[in-house]
Amino acid sequence: MITKDLLNSVTNDFFSRYWNPKIGENPTWEKSEWNFNGTIPNHDKQGCYALLKNDEVIYIGVGISKGSGIYKNHGLGFRLKRYFKVNKNLQLNPNKYLPTEKWQELTGILTIGFPNEHFCLASALEIYLINNLNPSRNKSFNK
Repeated sequence: MITKDLLNSVTNDFFSRYWNPKIGENPTWEKSEWNFNGTIPNHDKQGCYALLKNDEVIYIGVGISKGSGIYKNHGLGFRLKRYFKVNKNLQLNPNKYLPTEKWQELTGILTIGFPNEHFCLASALEIYLINNLNPSRNKSFNK
């Protein structure tokens, strides 16, 4: 099972190999997952995300859209919209959002946002994580 601790460990391996500390501290995963309420952490950045089913990471993706207007560089916010919808029945579930039909098992989302000038490394991190962790719902790069 791919836990958040394992995700952090493999991410740290990636940054120890490919991040230059002279440009500052490397990005880190948000400490707590987004549970379909409020604003998605790093929605205004480009970066990677991990979809969770309870304590297991089941999918890793990247959001690097350049966007435009007031949403310039909001890659994660734009990409993550495909995984949730507005909850139209708050009486049955108090969350503002719910996973989409295809992703009903989701319980949370983790994000890691990159500085604008280094957003291209998010794609490399996604490939590295998928290659090393092999999440159950990722199809690309599976071993």
